[in-house]
Amino acid sequence: MGRLNKNAFPEITLTLDFGGSGTKGIVQVTGAKPTAFWMEAAVIEASRTSLTFQTRNLGNAYPENTAWVGVGEDYRAVGYLAKSVYSATQGLRPRKYELALYKTLAAVWMIKQKFKLSDTLQISLALLLPPGEFEDSALLKPMLKDALAYFDTPTGTLNCKLVGYECFPEGGGIYAMYCKNIGEAIRRKVVAIVMLGYRNASVLISRRGILNRGKSVNLGMAKMVDLVMERTSGLEEERLIEAIIAAGREPKLGHFKYICGNNVREQEIEKTVAAVYSSRDEYATALTAWLKEVLPSKNELDEVIICGGTADYLRQELDAVFPATSVMWHGGVKVPASLDEQWLGNRLADVWALSVYHGLKVKTGVRGVGDKGSEEQK
Repeated sequence: MGRLNKNAFPEITLTLDFGGSGTKGIVQVTGAKPTAFWMEAAVIEASRTSLTFQTRNLGNAYPENTAWVGVGEDYRAVGYLAKSVYSATQGLRPRKYELALYKTLAAVWMIKQKFKLSDTLQISLALLLPPGEFEDSALLKPMLKDALAYFDTPTGTLNCKLVGYECFPEGGGIYAMYCKNIGEAIRRKVVAIVMLGYRNASVLISRRGILNRGKSVNLGMAKMVDLVMERTSGLEEERLIEAIIAAGREPKLGHFKYICGNNVREQEIEKTVAAVYSSRDEYATALTAWLKEVLPSKNELDEVIICGGTADYLRQELDAVFPATSVMWHGGVKVPASLDEQWLGNRLADVWALSVYHGLKVKTGVRGVGDKGSEEQK
């Protein structure tokens, strides 16, 4: 992005990571400190009549739990509202950019409500997409620009101008901060960035400072959850995920008793624990095999950055893939404790790092997307 004229300085600087388990965001509103937020990933079509009825008592709930948006005749419930009222799922099958429009609009409305902003805003956006969908960012930009200009919400229409836009492959925020920290050394190194999320596993390769387009595959934590569900019955996916994470490498009956139900025989709980063990092994084997296939040889690779929410769960298996290569977990990014009010931990690292990078560019001046010039996409 080039320089921004002072009349176009954004009231909202927003960085979004459209994760399969939920949308993570960092927002910087003029005059306020950066704030992190999280919204459920669900998005579903609904009529305006139904949406207005379901959100008639807005004052009783947080805006992130009552979000819906309308673009033309296209109305969508987003996040908790979509999930709780309309029984929407996480939407892992569509490409992330296909739902990113509605999630971005919903986030803008939520921010407007929380910070008590006007209905007319100028916004600078930085987004993260999987490497395999990164080319879709060219499609997303004009969609966002047009939709932000006039869209419907629970409190009426918003008119927003997109004055800055960047899109990065997942892992790009951590890579940007890593480059800043090591300086000139990036021009002499071959570095792999392995991003493990809920839906995707992605790899980016930086050779002497030149970042490739990257690759992604559907081998996030959702793959393991599917394997467990295939081996069991009657389990709720969301509660199963919580139990798997809590159990870590050593699942015990106590971790899964509450999700199996009080009246379930111990044999059934043992079956669930066995399913988790076998599914973890199968998932880890598939993931590490893919990594060995797409990563440079160990003789060429100088360092590996491993990041994403799923990375910590498979830390031992991933360490074993790189016995002789330097591994930097989460790129050394430390998320400020003041931002992590929802205990997302390292899942915020990528979006936080990108928000720092993007925020610095906004402060030094960026060119609005409506002006002449080009915005930078890495």
